[in-house]
Amino acid sequence: MPALREELDVPVPADRGPGRAWKQGPALAVVPAPRTERPVRIGYARTSTARQELASQLEALHRAECHKVFQEQISTRVKVRPELEKALARAHQFKEAAPDTRSSSPSTNSSAWPATRPS
Repeated sequence: MPALREELDVPVPADRGPGRAWKQGPALAVVPAPRTERPVRIGYARTSTARQELASQLEALHRAECHKVFQEQISTRVKVRPELEKALARAHQFKEAAPDTRSSSPSTNSSAWPATRPS
């Protein structure tokens, strides 16, 4: 692997070599402060028929500690989903208030969008 190391320009400490035991490196000069942020989660639950139930989705969103949950019973054929629009608008409000926070998008009907806010 020495050729690969040179090709990738990987710095290797002088005291490092084959057969030598690993040693703890120097301590960090600056220790990162613990995070004081709590995630703000916005949930959305949807079923398409009256026979389907929202309870299991709502329970999952509750376990995900969603602060606000939007829910609706609306067909997948309906393109305008008012509660989804409200959930997305709320997520955009948080994103505008804290633009540097990480966000993710939903992958299922029952979803939680994380944003962060100071606790």
